[in-house]
Amino acid sequence: MIKITDESYESFIKSGDKIKILKLGAIWCQPCKMSVAPCNELSKELESEIEIGELDIEESPNAATSLNCRGVPLFVKFKDGQQVSQKVGWPGKQQLKEWINENS
Repeated sequence: MIKITDESYESFIKSGDKIKILKLGAIWCQPCKMSVAPCNELSKELESEIEIGELDIEESPNAATSLNCRGVPLFVKFKDGQQVSQKVGWPGKQQLKEWINENS
C-alpha cells in the first residue's frame, strides 16, 4: 500500500489509469490494523488493475473530511479520478476483493 497524505491525495487519485482504492484509518483502530496485511496482499494480487493507498485520518484530516469520513476503516474507490463507491468497516479480504471488482 502507498502512504497517502493530505498533500499527495489529489495526485494519487488522479494519476494513471488504474482504479484507486484509498483506505482511511487510524493507528488506534483495531479493524484498520487487521486489514493492513490483507490489503497489501490484494495490492500485489491485483497490481495490474488497481493501486491501494492508505491514509491516516489524524495525520491527514483534510482528505478525510472531504471524503465525508464518519467511521474507519473506510475504503473509497476512484475511477478516472472520480469517487465511485465507498465501503465502511473491514469486510474481510474476499469481500473487499469482490467490492473492488464490482463495476470495474
